[in-house]
Amino acid sequence: MAIDFSAMEGRTVWRPSLILFAVLLSLSAGAQTIYLKPAEALKIIFKDSREVVSEKKSLSPEQKSAVEKRLGTKLAKEDWNFYIARSDGKIDGYALIDNEIGKTEPITFITAITPQGEVKAVEILVYREPVGSEVHDKRFVKQYLGKKVSDPIRIGQDITNISGATMSARAVSNGVKRALLLWEVFYGQR
Repeated sequence: MAIDFSAMEGRTVWRPSLILFAVLLSLSAGAQTIYLKPAEALKIIFKDSREVVSEKKSLSPEQKSAVEKRLGTKLAKEDWNFYIARSDGKIDGYALIDNEIGKTEPITFITAITPQGEVKAVEILVYREPVGSEVHDKRFVKQYLGKKVSDPIRIGQDITNISGATMSARAVSNGVKRALLLWEVFYGQR
């Protein structure tokens, strides 16, 4: 559609498509909710730990292929930044801050894992979709507590869905499963 700007000189012209664009832009701009910053989440999850350090880990091509096979989807990257909480020389836990696409936008969340490989906590840090933010609710994320890499971590199996937030619930579940698989590769043999 071509717009004749000379015909608009001195007038404000609102076309239906321009109004729709403005409404959609305002909806998408207002959809982002920041619940926690990464440092805040780490402080909450590892409140009793003396220190939390980050450690960059990289998957070999063989490791990446094995994780993708078990996950049932491709990994977008090989490098991952884990956080390790320690006190008095012992590891208190691990955490991975990650993103997973909900319907169209990334959901940023943290998965904390015990030294034994069980989910200690899941917190949504940033939610960017206009609907489905119920995945942030404690009643939803507490379903992941105690899950291990051997658990399905699938909607309709061991995770109860949220009506109206199916894609977001599936995204968080995929991300938690990925975090456990990566933990197993990098730290599970210790």
